[in-house]
Amino acid sequence: MTTKLPIPTRLSTPLARPSTRERLAPMAVAAGLIAAGAMLWRAKPSALQMPEAAPLGDAPRRGFLRRAARQSRDGLGHFAPDNLSDSLGRSLVLAGGALLATRLLDEIAGRDD
Repeated sequence: MTTKLPIPTRLSTPLARPSTRERLAPMAVAAGLIAAGAMLWRAKPSALQMPEAAPLGDAPRRGFLRRAARQSRDGLGHFAPDNLSDSLGRSLVLAGGALLATRLLDEIAGRDD
């Protein structure tokens, strides 16, 4: 008894060509991502402003866990962004650029029939 299935050498039905709308939709999405990311990156809305680390009191903490938490909070404040729009905007621009480049390279490469 054989358990292997036969592997077709060629698909019996050719793949349908995508319509122009289906081909161009990823490019429109990529342009939207780039535009939204650039706006966020440039505008820096106050809603995405990160609050400063504000200690509840300047008195030294007695517990080890509290001291460790305070040092961690102060350390994170050094490299955390001041405004999340920088990080979000940059990520959206990079994602949109990658999508656009991939789609354009797909178009240039064409389709082998």
